[in-house]
Amino acid sequence: MKRGFGTIASALYLATASPALAHHSHPLTYDWCKSITVEGRVDSVEFKNPHSIIVVRQDDGTAYTVDWMPVANLTRNGILEPAKGALAFGTRVSVTGAPIRPAAEIQGFFPDFKGDVNPRTIDPWVIRRVGDTFSWALPQVPDPAKCAGIFRTPAR
Repeated sequence: MKRGFGTIASALYLATASPALAHHSHPLTYDWCKSITVEGRVDSVEFKNPHSIIVVRQDDGTAYTVDWMPVANLTRNGILEPAKGALAFGTRVSVTGAPIRPAAEIQGFFPDFKGDVNPRTIDPWVIRRVGDTFSWALPQVPDPAKCAGIFRTPAR
């Protein structure tokens, strides 16, 4: 019975999703069934609302955008000041999280989505300064090995 209810609830959630909801639907915008880890140096950080942005440049020059939580949440959780000190330009960091889905997959969940996506964008689960004590992680990190089928790529 629980399984049937979960499927029905998921279907209702997806059926009633709107473009405004897409902004806050990380498992539908980012592929939580996959995990990526990027290590490199902080190229830039913008602590802002609605999302803080960290650009991490790998040693080969490839840049990744980390779509982190809003400055309001960082402040409320006491993370903002330690993060400002730890994530300075040039600092070596490691970020693990979900890669963004291609635009076509996002449109499968949100047909009105018309935007482009940067394929090197990550929804972080863990951010840590390499060789240092600063680290941040979601209270419960998703496990791609136990990925819920409702977050798989939608059929088109």
